[in-house]
Amino acid sequence: MKLLAIVGTNADFSYNRFLEQFMAKRYQDQADIEVFEIADLPQFKKEAQPDSKIDEFRDKIRKADGIIIATPEYDHGIPAALKSAMEWTGSHAQGDGNVMKMKPVMVLGTSYGIQGASRAQEEMREILLSPDQSANVLPGNEVLIGHAADKFDKNTGDLLDEAEIKSVDAAFKNFVAFVEQSKK
Repeated sequence: MKLLAIVGTNADFSYNRFLEQFMAKRYQDQADIEVFEIADLPQFKKEAQPDSKIDEFRDKIRKADGIIIATPEYDHGIPAALKSAMEWTGSHAQGDGNVMKMKPVMVLGTSYGIQGASRAQEEMREILLSPDQSANVLPGNEVLIGHAADKFDKNTGDLLDEAEIKSVDAAFKNFVAFVEQSKK
């Protein structure tokens, strides 16, 4: 199974990047998880033609069996860079149409605060379910890792909190089954 893990920020340091790298390492026997950075994607402009970076991004989504999006929460929402990246994938973007249509997607996140990016994850799900995206979003599997600075090893990026690891394990197991079911 090939999964694309989109780091939902263009920040140089991100616990959400750590989370996706941790998942890629932890579940390497279950899936090939490629962690993708959105930092180099140009800002979306409806009248602009996709460039090679956008074409690569859209192609990786197209070829993936499923997508994992880890988003931080900025001012109760997703980062502008993530919104811009998602606009390149929808049916309103120039190019070959909507690459997210019916693509299985898992949304999760971590943040410094107590709510674990809950509002940003809700916003991300709303975007993914919009007519321009029409993604197939994994329901009922929220991974809300709050107080990120206390739960990750800053040197290795590993998630250290056993309860959070169990939560990620359960959600990932369900996502694998969800992706498999979507293939049928």
